Amino acid sequence: MKPRLPKAKYFLIFELPNTSTMKFKIITALALLPFLSFAGGFQIPQQGIKSTGIAGAYTAICMDASSAFFNPAGMNNLFGQNFTLGGLGLMPYVSVQTPSNYNTDQTSSVYTPFEFYYVGQICKKFRVGLSINNQFGSSASYPSAWEGMYIVQSISLKTYMFQPTVSYEICKKLSVGAGFVYTLATFDDTKAIPVASSSESNGEVDINGTGSAFGYNLGLFSKIFEYGSDTAGWAESVNLGASYRSGLPISIPKGNATFSQIPMSLATQFPASENFSTNVNLPAVLSLGVAFNFSKGPDWNFMVTYDFNYNFWSTYDSLHITFSNPNTPSAGYIYNYKNAMAHRMGAEITFKHRYTIRGGYYIDGSPVQDGFVSPEVVDKTNSGFSVGASFKVCKSFSVDVAYLRSDFAATNTSWTSQGFSASYHRIVNIFGLGLNYNFNCSCKKPSA
Repeated sequence: MKPRLPKAKYFLIFELPNTSTMKFKIITALALLPFLSFAGGFQIPQQGIKSTGIAGAYTAICMDASSAFFNPAGMNNLFGQNFTLGGLGLMPYVSVQTPSNYNTDQTSSVYTPFEFYYVGQICKKFRVGLSINNQFGSSASYPSAWEGMYIVQSISLKTYMFQPTVSYEICKKLSVGAGFVYTLATFDDTKAIPVASSSESNGEVDINGTGSAFGYNLGLFSKIFEYGSDTAGWAESVNLGASYRSGLPISIPKGNATFSQIPMSLATQFPASENFSTNVNLPAVLSLGVAFNFSKGPDWNFMVTYDFNYNFWSTYDSLHITFSNPNTPSAGYIYNYKNAMAHRMGAEITFKHRYTIRGGYYIDGSPVQDGFVSPEVVDKTNSGFSVGASFKVCKSFSVDVAYLRSDFAATNTSWTSQGFSASYHRIVNIFGLGLNYNFNCSCKKPSA
């Protein structure tokens, strides 16, 4: 039985002249720009090591400078000059089973996004902040001759977000924040092409490029309820937070596509190298959060927090690629992504303002609809847990650690229009380490 060739996202059909009364139709599976097919697996909501320890439920709290990203209005909870530096180790594992192949493992390398945050107090009511992080990214590869080689062999994506922000305290119970975001994206993707020459059974394409976009972010923060107590009693507070990160219309004006091992008869359609251009919209994100704090005397503090995220993935419904070579037809694809929701819950206990332990749980909705699941975007609605801890080394310096795990199976899925069916098992282990430094620690919030 002749094996079925899996197709991919973009396909171009060429009719070649009749040869020996036979007409050849070559379907070339380019699958251009797969990195733009962001889903839960490519989005990195783990920004800030404290936040990772509570599964990302951070919109209504502000414990370090990562508030510049999560909710700029929360920066007014910080005093003096605050710096946070962190890094994550994302360790993905994906196993693929198809009807004709029992198991193929994704040979993924460790992906290491980093983060830098700064929040500075300018005066009693005004703060400035800066966020530099990677909000989307991945690195993965499969064996070069695996069954899905026409969809993906290797892929690498990195995004860099630069986000200056400001916040202002309107009154004792309400702060607002805003800023703009500049995004730089780089990628590289390699896959096989089902065209044969006299010396090679397949062609190959390597696609790489750089894109950029501008966006903005908004935030509201309210310590809506506070109840103080004497030294030995309980003190309580309730925080509310809301933030909105705009969509990012990434423009790629001059990507590069390199074709190799192409038959001479197709050289005019697939030159050794050519440029392409495209545009794509990354989704806006709306986050709403609430946090409850309880303090028992000077030694103990308890916090419970919840976040609701709404990701506007439906703006990413299609792509259109235009090549610089007029002989290469334009390519396009309907993606049909849907909006997706996520729920994040966390809790922490702090002793003597120095030792903290955390835990969290999340349910992350996938924008990928049935019939659109591919080995490069292995995603479905899933849940996971996280743990974390902090240690305050001295008055101005503290260390954070966190761990988050996602483990799910997607059975009997298909990429219907592309003729590829498979079952997947995906595990992602995430380890995080963060450092926090504050100077001018003696700066306290003035009494009302």
